[in-house]
Amino acid sequence: MMSGMEPIYDVVWPRSPRGIQQRCKADRVETLDGARVAFLWDYLFRGDELFPVLAEELTSRFPGVEIVDHTEFGNLHGADEKERVGRLGEELRSRHVDAVVSGMGC
Repeated sequence: MMSGMEPIYDVVWPRSPRGIQQRCKADRVETLDGARVAFLWDYLFRGDELFPVLAEELTSRFPGVEIVDHTEFGNLHGADEKERVGRLGEELRSRHVDAVVSGMGC
């Protein structure tokens, strides 16, 4: 700082580097008829109310859809969340899941 003047600051870029690298999206399924759809939940907000309604609506629109309930995966929130989510891809593949409905909070 110079005496009697405003302080002088170095200029910096206001954005931080990306923490997560962008990845290609998976192909969408053409139809949910005949597909296995998994429900995932963190047990925090109304999934117990919403998932049954959604399951009923999906099965009425797509008679061949198979729902894999959130209870198959358990609570995805908590102390072991990072490990559980890290294993999720393999768990979905091993259950032959075609699509996911994620009821995870912000």
